[in-house]
Amino acid sequence: MVEPTLEEEALAAEAAARDAFAAFYSGLTGGEDQNALPPEVTLALARWVEARKRWELAQTETKVPSMPRLGLKPPASVMLPSSLPARDALAALFAPQLWQTEASGLAMVAKVSDTAQVRVEFDEVLGFGPEQAIRQIARSGPAAAQTFLALASLWMERLAGQPHETYLTLAASDLLRFQGKKATPKGGYHRDDIIAKGRDLYLLSRITVPHAMGSESMALGRLLSLEALEAGQSDEGQSIMRFRYHLGQEAHGWMQESVAQVAPRLLSYHPVRQKYQILLGFCLAWHIGNHPEETELSLPHLLELAAIPMPEKRLSEFLTSVEDALSELASDGILPGVKLLKPQGWHELLASRQTRLLLQKSWVQIEKPRPELAGRGTH
Repeated sequence: MVEPTLEEEALAAEAAARDAFAAFYSGLTGGEDQNALPPEVTLALARWVEARKRWELAQTETKVPSMPRLGLKPPASVMLPSSLPARDALAALFAPQLWQTEASGLAMVAKVSDTAQVRVEFDEVLGFGPEQAIRQIARSGPAAAQTFLALASLWMERLAGQPHETYLTLAASDLLRFQGKKATPKGGYHRDDIIAKGRDLYLLSRITVPHAMGSESMALGRLLSLEALEAGQSDEGQSIMRFRYHLGQEAHGWMQESVAQVAPRLLSYHPVRQKYQILLGFCLAWHIGNHPEETELSLPHLLELAAIPMPEKRLSEFLTSVEDALSELASDGILPGVKLLKPQGWHELLASRQTRLLLQKSWVQIEKPRPELAGRGTH
């Protein structure tokens, strides 16, 4: 019997891993019930990685490839859905020998040339964690973030002390009223405002939040569970939308009673004119509650968490807008003491038009008193 080559072993292991994970992924319900990564899928992925490494290492004994094999050219950045598992499966997509894990264990870096590298950041839960869900909320936009804060606040206000699976029935008008929106002269709300809330609810209900189950497995849950979304018109011709929902297990853990201290003030901001205040305030408050020991946060990390990309042009105006937004959050009492700190020599960087470098080297200082938006901090 002819022994398979290392290449054949790697390709067979890859096919088995893809089939195993595809079967698992296609069977996800997306409901409140949790979906742990089955042991057989983990084993198939591990076999794939090991077989691929053996093949790659054998190929590089005589020659170092100028680029990953199979013609795979790494992109400048990588975006993955939060349901995909693990760093090893990702590394196997390219050339394993290029990847190195940082000492912190929170990122992998592959240097693909003298001037280019691919960096992939991970969290403690098989490469993914709650930050991914926060980033997804922010990516959905400031209006969706405000909707989430309103949903969480109303649930905590009306069902405090109840299990997180307890449903609350609301109408879109309840959310608009809670956010301080003015009703029409007839007493209802504009159809466009009602539809916008329906869009936010749908987007939020699709966000998956992973969390650890033991030391080697991951579970998937929803940010919130949404049921019985109904739309119609009242006898007076006003648009109506009713729905039932409850917070997911992870979201319930973040959003303790203290959300009421922060959310109403963030809800008072305009989602267009003050979008930076909303997104930065929401993400900073979550980060502070989850990392109470940290007093600083790099500005690039905060911008990534808040899904705010650095523009290609007019960087000086962007820097001013971000700094003004942070100052307003502090002066309004939402995040007292928070401020942007620039690196030494920042005037020279600005004068020499190295604003992007200035942004990359800046950080945000967090001072007490801090809000406990996430429920994990102790103050």
